[in-house]
Amino acid sequence: MSTIAAIATGPAAGGIGIIRLSGPAALTAARRVARALPQELTPRHAYFTRFRDASGAVLDEGLALFFPGPHSFTGEDVIELHAHGAPRLLSLLLAELLREPGVRLATPGEFTRRAFLSGRIELSRAEAVAELVAAESEAQVRAAAAQLTGELNARLEAVHAPLLELQADLEGSLDFPEEAEGADADAGSRLDEALGAVRALLADARRGALIRRGARVVLYGPVNAGKSTLFNALAGAARALVDPEPGTTRDTLEARLELDGLALTLVDTAGLRDDAGRLEAMGIARTREALVGADLAVLVLPHDATADQRAAWRAECDDARRVEVWAKADLHPPHDGRPGVSGLTGLGLDELRQHLAARLGAGEASAVLATSERHLAALELVEGALTRARAALEVSTLEVVAGEVGLALHALAEVTGEDVSEALLDSIFARFCIGK
Repeated sequence: MSTIAAIATGPAAGGIGIIRLSGPAALTAARRVARALPQELTPRHAYFTRFRDASGAVLDEGLALFFPGPHSFTGEDVIELHAHGAPRLLSLLLAELLREPGVRLATPGEFTRRAFLSGRIELSRAEAVAELVAAESEAQVRAAAAQLTGELNARLEAVHAPLLELQADLEGSLDFPEEAEGADADAGSRLDEALGAVRALLADARRGALIRRGARVVLYGPVNAGKSTLFNALAGAARALVDPEPGTTRDTLEARLELDGLALTLVDTAGLRDDAGRLEAMGIARTREALVGADLAVLVLPHDATADQRAAWRAECDDARRVEVWAKADLHPPHDGRPGVSGLTGLGLDELRQHLAARLGAGEASAVLATSERHLAALELVEGALTRARAALEVSTLEVVAGEVGLALHALAEVTGEDVSEALLDSIFARFCIGK
């Protein structure tokens, strides 16, 4: 393999900037800028040194750390140069390192990809690196950290190993029916156990997908109900225009916030009414589009809403995703048992936040893995294959059952990386930044 080099820290100025090299020429290239390094380096020891340019002029002072393979992140010889975090300084040092024959600039995620290819980490743990770097909320950090420690891989292996044994027993019964007689007798219970474990994983994966992308909560209701005032109060800033004139909001407006550790996009929308003008009607169409993609929709009700009006507004969003609140509760006390809120005084806001957090499962975020859409799709394939295998056990042949178990094992292997194509690896690691 060639030797790769890249700046591993962010592009902004900072106290420390790190350049990472991995490959057979890593140490030789590092000596181009750190000429005073000893001939023999102690692994994982920090050496204070001066960094110089090609002419020998001092550019900076910093640290050099050597991690010899195979006991390094990538499994290869790795060296890190810790300088001050000036972007121009780091680019000068990197340019000098790239002058060394056999050294090139790393592609996005190539350090982590080499760690996977050398067997240092599983594919799910490699993906967790990117999730952790991109995390924007506490829930995302905790979910990615759980995956990084190998929790997802352990749970997958708890399904994979028994299924592999079951497939071996099924194939034995088919190939050597006399010698393997009765080996498939408990196949039903073994499939039921595997299905239970996969369905539990799927439930976590669906919650993990929500945490990974963040929840989307849409405020909707009639004009002048107090949606924008409530939006500003929840967002903690005067983001939306508020005016007594009906129809002030004519487009969707978004704010990012964190709710009990969960990243959340709050959406303010144009008020619903029948006699809207052309521009306002366009805004109402966008309201309906926003409701389609909402994880939760908060119906903001005016105090004088009639039963027919409430029924019409409820029809805009299904019951499972809808939360109803009475607006302007500081002026008009809520009735019929629904909670009341006031964006102006803050009345009921804490209770609304708690209710939204509970509906979205924010309090359970620390127990969720940062599963990606890829993991979710693969686990759905596993569930489908095992469900068909269980049904075939009652009405079909062992060949069909064994075939479905094989499909389940193949889908699991795609998640762990035991059976994965170069194209899929390219797609996964393209999401990484250079230097990771």
